Amino acid sequence: MDTADQPVDSIEGSPSRRDVSLAGKRLFWTLNGPLENSIQVAPDRWYEPGTVMEPYFRPALDGAPSWHPVSRESLMEPEVSSVTVRVGCIDDWELLWVDLHYDCYDADDARHPERWGRNPDIDDADDANAALSRKYLQECNGQKRPRAKETQLVVTTSGAFLTVHEYVSAVHPWLMDMRETLLDVLGKVQGNKPWPTETKLVVVDFGSGPLGIGDEKQWVSRHTRPPVRKPGASSFVALDATASEERSRRRDERMLAMSAARIQALQALH
Repeated sequence: MDTADQPVDSIEGSPSRRDVSLAGKRLFWTLNGPLENSIQVAPDRWYEPGTVMEPYFRPALDGAPSWHPVSRESLMEPEVSSVTVRVGCIDDWELLWVDLHYDCYDADDARHPERWGRNPDIDDADDANAALSRKYLQECNGQKRPRAKETQLVVTTSGAFLTVHEYVSAVHPWLMDMRETLLDVLGKVQGNKPWPTETKLVVVDFGSGPLGIGDEKQWVSRHTRPPVRKPGASSFVALDATASEERSRRRDERMLAMSAARIQALQALH
């Protein structure tokens, strides 16, 4: 087969690191209404105060309505044929829920009625996994355990590669349907009440990892150009954008791995 005719990898199957394309990094994507009113396009990937953005959706004037040219560009670099979309705060909430219900793992404590069941993520057909599968806290104090793995969406291209528009047109309504859940979970993972309904939710970052959902200030912080060290300044060395993103990604992975290990240890106590 000629290389040009080979299918583009899915984001899960490729060994190389994927990154959002420049076109994707230019999006200011809010979750407060229909897609047509929710995305603006910055001149480049970095935000600066006073930046004039262009509308992603272009209403009809003399012809049919259209979308910004970035809509036709690849979502990822290198190109992919599909992505599995997850939401970071939803993933975090299940891990935090288990930590918060630590006492529920004491089966002899009558103050914490609990319900144990089969772990749906473990194949208990294998005898080695059967015992661990049953050590799964499904409910505690009347609260059902949130299931992060049930919240995901697979987006697949109908063409040669997954485009920006194929991605946002599938993911935006999916996120809008869970907007109230996002507001609730964003508050819980911070140990607070749910975020107010009027909060201007923004997709802070997306691509190869779980979606980051936050507010406008968080988006600005994420998309502001990193500081550059001036000659004669302190020994502080500013990371370039790619290195900074990679460091953040590795830090998040370490935190999730530590939480997952704690969950497994807690389950083993039962």
